[in-house]
Amino acid sequence: MEKTHPRRFLWELGSWGFLAPHLALFLTFIIAPLFVNTVMSFYNWSLLGRRVFIGFTNFVRIWTDDRFWQCVVNTSLFALYSVPLVIIVGILFALLLNQKIYGKMWILVGLVSQTFFGSIGILTTWKWIFASYPSGLANYVCVKLGLLAKPISWFETPFSAWAVCTLVTVWWIVGFSVLLYLGAIQRIPPEQYEAAKLDGAGPFRRFFSITLPWMRDVLFFDIVRQVLLAFALFDQMYIFTQGGPGGSTRTLVYYLFITGFQRQEMGRAAAISWYIFVLVLVFGLTQLFMTAKSLKSTEG
Repeated sequence: MEKTHPRRFLWELGSWGFLAPHLALFLTFIIAPLFVNTVMSFYNWSLLGRRVFIGFTNFVRIWTDDRFWQCVVNTSLFALYSVPLVIIVGILFALLLNQKIYGKMWILVGLVSQTFFGSIGILTTWKWIFASYPSGLANYVCVKLGLLAKPISWFETPFSAWAVCTLVTVWWIVGFSVLLYLGAIQRIPPEQYEAAKLDGAGPFRRFFSITLPWMRDVLFFDIVRQVLLAFALFDQMYIFTQGGPGGSTRTLVYYLFITGFQRQEMGRAAAISWYIFVLVLVFGLTQLFMTAKSLKSTEG
């Protein structure tokens, strides 16, 4: 039997010592809450009442709840049109900033800076911009320009409410995508574009044959990130609409918040979180598969 050298043992022990703080935080803030959440989902668990074991009843009740499925539809539709929109806008700005244009650093700062601000300040400002009273900035400007006959309530209809939320979300998070895509584009060897030009390839052909394949890995990462952000949509709904009008903007995380913290049905909220996990996993894997298939056909 091979003996372990003392120096090697100390080396491995030191490596585990460096990993120990991260492992302790991982166990404390990831594994332990996950275990408690799993146990909680099988109970009729409230903050003040008695906790009663009810098995899979919470999961069954959620499965048969029309309000939950409406939240699934709302969140999925938001992901379907917001994720491609952020990606397209991010790629367009990255292509623009890769050109030699005056003041492009200020454009980049304007795209990225809001990413570092908290949601309360940003969304409160946007709520004032889209306020329903005449002095709201959007109403004031649109009335002065003749685009509106009178001030309107921007969150009165589902279409306008979702349009405002999507606009604010894209403006808020697209900056990081621009940085990712710009870095990927600048790694492409210029010789490839020069060779493509000599072969007579136009701008669109160069983009789909050279730029997009080189951005494949970054695109995969950003798609997963955008899907997670879309399914975690909460702050905009909480500050702008509170799920209205008529529950049309109620998302999964907002429904979880209402169930767990307003109704104090913690067990049911824990079960909702598992449904959200499964939906995010399925949605993310589907988008990744479709994107990979599209890029492979492009490369071919």
